[in-house]
Amino acid sequence: MDFKIISSHGMSLKIRSSLVGGTCLNQEVRLFDFGNVVVRKDYMEDEGVRVLSGGPYYIGDFVGKGMLTAAIQGDNFTAPTSNLILRTLRELSYNHIMGTLVIIPASSGCTLNFGLAIERAINDELAVKMLTVSDDLFNDKHQQISQRTLSAIILLYKIAGAMSAAKKSLIEIYEYCQKMCQQVQSMEVNLPNPYVTPNSTCMCIDGTFSSIKATLSQMDHTVATIKVPLATMIHIIQDTNSFRIDPSKVVDTARLTLCSGDNLVILLNNNAVITTTEQNICVKDVLDYLTAFNINVVRFYVGNFIKCSDNPSLTITLLKVDDSSVLTYLDANYGNVPGWRAVNQSIGPSLTTAVSIPGNLRRKERITPPIRGPKLSDEASNIMYFAMQFACDALISCEKQLNVIDSEKGDGDTGTRMKTVAELLIKRMRQDKVILNYPFTFFETMSRFLEKSLGGTSGCIYSILFEAAAKRFAGFKDSLDVTTDMWLESFKAAADALQKYGNTRFGEGTLYDPIYIFCVTAKEELGNGADILIAVEKAVRKSEEAISMTKRDKKYPDPGAHAVGIWIRAIFEGVKLRWPVDVACM
Repeated sequence: MDFKIISSHGMSLKIRSSLVGGTCLNQEVRLFDFGNVVVRKDYMEDEGVRVLSGGPYYIGDFVGKGMLTAAIQGDNFTAPTSNLILRTLRELSYNHIMGTLVIIPASSGCTLNFGLAIERAINDELAVKMLTVSDDLFNDKHQQISQRTLSAIILLYKIAGAMSAAKKSLIEIYEYCQKMCQQVQSMEVNLPNPYVTPNSTCMCIDGTFSSIKATLSQMDHTVATIKVPLATMIHIIQDTNSFRIDPSKVVDTARLTLCSGDNLVILLNNNAVITTTEQNICVKDVLDYLTAFNINVVRFYVGNFIKCSDNPSLTITLLKVDDSSVLTYLDANYGNVPGWRAVNQSIGPSLTTAVSIPGNLRRKERITPPIRGPKLSDEASNIMYFAMQFACDALISCEKQLNVIDSEKGDGDTGTRMKTVAELLIKRMRQDKVILNYPFTFFETMSRFLEKSLGGTSGCIYSILFEAAAKRFAGFKDSLDVTTDMWLESFKAAADALQKYGNTRFGEGTLYDPIYIFCVTAKEELGNGADILIAVEKAVRKSEEAISMTKRDKKYPDPGAHAVGIWIRAIFEGVKLRWPVDVACM
């Protein structure tokens, strides 16, 4: 159902064009050539009661087997003319004796125009019944002519259409749906514009979600504003007496009265106001609230059933269920009707938020990664420790520098985050919580440590780097000695993983650039017979040149790339200071 209003200039043509476009998207429906009427393509083959609706707006998405037979849309976003309605009734009644049920909103324009057409149809001896839906909780405060229809009409479309498909008679369908109208209540909650997708943030996360001022919409545009948690939308309905939870089972004709043990069908129309996350929070809180009163929610429909761009709102409809046949009709599936959202909720007496199931894996994650792969000598392990200490000290000392660089385009906290992680890593190393003599175990430890301590995108990137390096060392036999080629292969594996999962490539100005060029240069220099330290030093210089190139149109280089340059240079200087002539594994 579409309430979107566009320019009134040439509106008749635009509405016709809209209906043509909608019909192209659904090959199960067609347009009558005499007016803006969407009709089932196979309506002449339907032997059941015809179900017709219409109004100022588009409801063609609800035309299909098991729902509406046809839907009429008026010109200029007004009610359809009585002549068009009568012509449609005659078409639907041609060679058909089961009759037509007309379900319409309670607006004066619709009731007058449809009423006139139906009276004329009855005078033509056509079998027609009209059902007017007025489910707004504020309707009792206004004159009968000012009644308003919200989202309950969608449920009536479904119930009537399913009964028609089940070959029920016109009188049976009319009386049953009339009874449903007495057991349904809806309420519209308007949200202030600042809370409609503000800066693409999620209201349930940024803290504003629990204190939004929800505005209760009434027909005369007077509003009652109450400050309540949006997620517990059911509280709004309770606070405004739209229904009562009454253990004494006292009948209240002005409000929907719910008692312990009652069954409810709920339809939540989200007019593109809140995100799916927030929408699902609403569902959970409504279920929790009603379950506390032993009220069973047997079906919960959620979606953008009624669309209105000028009125961002949520509409909640409560349908009290007295017999299981309601669920039979709501669950009936006769094919794809675009506007209806079928649900998988038929198991169990009611919906529940107790939805968790235990996993099959019982073994907890290891606190410390396993020992695997080649082992470093004690001397090489000491060099590793010294180099790591150098890298951590360098990152700590460059905190302010990195923050300044990051503030140009980012949050200005890269240096502080790196410093915090470096200090924590030094502490863990001094407590012997980092195993250095097995490269695989060391890289695995670093991967898990950085994912948790650094966090965010940077933490994930570094975790991928070290995880890939660990994987490469896991492929070497335990009996082998660690060689320079092994280190380069693991570094290359890390760079490849970053390129794959980071969706980047050399020259795009990211931290991948210095890592990639280091691998390429070191391999090339060693292949040319250069000494290890000379080859690595040249690779470090090339990395620093690549970092400088990440400036592009900025004053500073990429902060992530600059951080890589700091620890690569520091590790090299640390290794060089402790490098013995007879060590061939570093």
